[in-house]
Amino acid sequence: MARRNVYRMRIAFSDCDPAQIVFFANYFKWFDTSSREFFTACGVPSWRDTTAERGIIGTPLVDAQASFRNSATYGEDIEIESWIEEWRGKSFVMRHVARRGDTVLCEGREVRVFAMQDPENPLRIRAVPIPEDIRAACA
Repeated sequence: MARRNVYRMRIAFSDCDPAQIVFFANYFKWFDTSSREFFTACGVPSWRDTTAERGIIGTPLVDAQASFRNSATYGEDIEIESWIEEWRGKSFVMRHVARRGDTVLCEGREVRVFAMQDPENPLRIRAVPIPEDIRAACA
């Protein structure tokens, strides 16, 4: 079984649309936060530190999908369970499940890459092979 991390939060009024349900894009924001929280729980240094030490600026998103199962509103406590479903050479697939208690609210799938500034064009980034020590720490 893959290593998992749970990120807990309370939905704010500002997270909701005029119908007082969570605006869909917030799930992607929360999945992004949960992704970084996963790496933190695995002992991976901040992206600021990996940039300084290795040139790795983080794990940019290259694909994102979500299935919205149930609604949620402000004041509710939710948790987002995250894990890496598949490791590839330069990319990985991360899964997220947002829940309110036993109720699944949203399921997400992301494909991310480890990246650094492109030395030939500093305005661009490029994917790099996933560092083995990071992969091992997150297994």
